Amino acid sequence: MNPYTLTLLRHGDIEHDGRLIGLTDLPLTELGQRQLDASWSRISSLAPVTAIATSPLQRCREFAVKHALSGSLALKVEPRFAEMDFGDWDGQPLSELEHSHPGWGAELAGGRLSPPGGESFEQFRTRVLAGLADWMSEARGSHRLLVTHGGVITVLMAELLGTDFSVAKLMTVQRGGFAQLSMLEGHPAYLLRLESPCAD
Repeated sequence: MNPYTLTLLRHGDIEHDGRLIGLTDLPLTELGQRQLDASWSRISSLAPVTAIATSPLQRCREFAVKHALSGSLALKVEPRFAEMDFGDWDGQPLSELEHSHPGWGAELAGGRLSPPGGESFEQFRTRVLAGLADWMSEARGSHRLLVTHGGVITVLMAELLGTDFSVAKLMTVQRGGFAQLSMLEGHPAYLLRLESPCAD
C-alpha cells in the first residue's frame, strides 16, 4: 500500500454553554462555520483531499457533505465516528457534573470513564478503531479527511501514534483545528502537523 495522509478535522464552535456534549446534535455557530472553512482552505492548500468520512452528527456532517459534493469526492457517513455516548450526563453542565461526580474529568482523561446510561471508554475506543479500519480498507487516494469530534481524534491519535490516551489528550485539537498524520501500512504513523483554526 502506498503511503497516504490522514487529516483529522475537529468540528468548529458550537453553543455548548458549558455543558458536556456527546451525542447531543448541535449545529455549528457562524464562528464554527468560518473556522472549518478556513481549515478546509489550509488543508486543501497542503494537498487535494481524495476521500472524506464524517460523524453523522450535524456539526460534522453538513460541512463534510458540502465539500464532498463540491469536490465530487467519495463520502462515508459513519456512525462509529460519533462522539462518545455520555448517557445520562450528556447535556449536563460541567460545573454540576464536577460537584455530583468529582473526578469524572480525570477518569475521562485517563480513559477510564463509564458514564451511567452511556458507553464505557473501552466500548467507545473499540467502535472508533473498527470504524477507522473499515474506512481505510475502502478509502482511496493519498489524502483522506475525517471530520469528527475531540474524543474520537484523541482515541485515533493514541492508537496511531502508539501512545496512551492520557498522553494523546495533551495534543489537543481545538474546535475547528486539525491534526495530520503520515500513514504507511505496517509502520507507525507520524505526526505531520497540529494546527489551530485560522478564523476567529
